Amino acid sequence: MRNLLILPLACLSLAAAAGDVYRWVDSSGVVHYADKPQTPTDKPAALPHLQTYAPSAPPAGFAPARGGAPAQAPATLVSIASPAPDETIRDAEGNLSVTVNAELQPGQGLIFYLDGSAANPQPTPSTAFLYTGVERGEHTISAALVGGNGEELARSETVTIHMKPPAVRR
Repeated sequence: MRNLLILPLACLSLAAAAGDVYRWVDSSGVVHYADKPQTPTDKPAALPHLQTYAPSAPPAGFAPARGGAPAQAPATLVSIASPAPDETIRDAEGNLSVTVNAELQPGQGLIFYLDGSAANPQPTPSTAFLYTGVERGEHTISAALVGGNGEELARSETVTIHMKPPAVRR
């Protein structure tokens, strides 16, 4: 029975979207709707305007929950993609390549840090950075998202890495 009510309403909404809808009552008192007048004296029915709904966009990084677990927003706007925490880098020249996950907006940039010191004084729009001449030992790296006014908006968690260039045998 419910489906029988939904079908005429759906047809009515489609007809209303296409143009005028005409309403009339037959000799048995049954109300009818159509997209064309049934008699020359029929006039369009006064129907309320159709209301539509368009969902708003979810916040950036939002993922729907699965299995009833609550959805969580991303913890940070910036994170170190590589190298991995506690990774050992074996580069004879002391080169250390760092890549960052960040969605930069126009005017924003990144400052990369090695052992707490900024490696690039001016923010860069690049999400990759190459440190050169990094000495042997344990080091920390991080990156900060900086706005157009120079204000720090977010900072990644610190990642510890180990530089162990290959040994030279004599």
